Amino acid sequence: MQPGGSHGRLAAALVLVVLAVGPVRASLPTFGRDTVLVWTVRNQDETSRFVVRIAEFRPSRFIEWETTEHQGTIHMSSDALTRGRAFVNARLFDAGVDTRGKDATTLWLSEWAYRELKARRRVKLGIDAVDGWMTVDDSAHLTVDVNRTPTEVTVIKVKDDRGQERWFLDDPDNPLLVKHLFRTFTQTLTSVTTDRPNTLRWIKGKKLTSPR
Repeated sequence: MQPGGSHGRLAAALVLVVLAVGPVRASLPTFGRDTVLVWTVRNQDETSRFVVRIAEFRPSRFIEWETTEHQGTIHMSSDALTRGRAFVNARLFDAGVDTRGKDATTLWLSEWAYRELKARRRVKLGIDAVDGWMTVDDSAHLTVDVNRTPTEVTVIKVKDDRGQERWFLDDPDNPLLVKHLFRTFTQTLTSVTTDRPNTLRWIKGKKLTSPR
């Protein structure tokens, strides 16, 4: 047996180990009904979870959301998703209420806003009802558990003129907010599940068939 052969097999084994434990770099699977998104939220010394379940992804977006204390539903119109010029953080998250974002999006940029950021690197939006600028700062990667597999996704880092930083998926079809940082507050997408049925808890029956 040649010494070089054993060294070669050892190197190959080490490569396999790295591949086995390291994240896979890939785009996220297509979102649809029963997709579940989980963010970890940290604020000073407190840690919690924020969960979103999707009832409809296109042409409009109909979601239910849940924290440890509250829950509700949000419907975003197809016009807001394609041409919306307003982005909100919390206004649509009204506990126990079915809210509608006719002209605004939350958690996702509109397709128009994403295109502007990619083409011009900045966009003027109504951010929480006050006009402001979002500017691309950098690109990066974030590891997310996708159907229980660590997966590395590409993101664009965006800063606004109020000192907040947001990371969005670098995907024109799904510009999802994956990280939000402001002072001591951090919200990070940690899990995406698309392969489990019947995940919805509150959007059922007539609500599910007639979200509008």
